[in-house]
Amino acid sequence: MPLSLKQRHKLLMADRTRDAAWITSVIEDLLAANPDTSLSEIDQELRTAAAHTYLVATPGTAAGFKVALGAFAFRRQIAAAGMTVAQNRATLEGR
Repeated sequence: MPLSLKQRHKLLMADRTRDAAWITSVIEDLLAANPDTSLSEIDQELRTAAAHTYLVATPGTAAGFKVALGAFAFRRQIAAAGMTVAQNRATLEGR
């Protein structure tokens, strides 16, 4: 289920803070309020808005993701996890 305009606004305002803990909290709240929404959909909203926040899948953790601020940090984190961008996207879809 897509995010409402209010939820999308909340997500993009969190992105502007560049505070990974705050962004994580907002995403967790969005997922709790809208269980049909996937991490992949949230990541797509961020990509569409040219946001600085990227989601890195972390299977086996409580949240299932972590926030990377900026493309370089994102690439570094998925490389450290031994994933490709496509594998990360597939893992986010399968939450």
